[in-house]
Amino acid sequence: MVPFIIYWGIILVCIAWLALSVFFSVFYLAKKENGNLWAFALFNVIAAIVLAITLAIYRTWGWGITQYSSLIYLVLGLLVALTLIQVVLGREPKEKIA
Repeated sequence: MVPFIIYWGIILVCIAWLALSVFFSVFYLAKKENGNLWAFALFNVIAAIVLAITLAIYRTWGWGITQYSSLIYLVLGLLVALTLIQVVLGREPKEKIA
């Protein structure tokens, strides 16, 4: 029961982080503060690493929890895609020197 709770807890926390990250990305893009997206991209990478480690542990130890859910793959893919979008959009325009 405890591995089940840990597994789904990590997935739900990553889904909540994904929602917060999307919200604040749109918020900072609307305010033209693109540099803040780099921090969210870094945190997305950390969340994706935690999710990948969780997936590897649950796959190799054979608890059978991940065999009926592809939600972890979807969340991992969304985190990676959002990270790439944030890195691209997070670049600040270079100031023109007169």
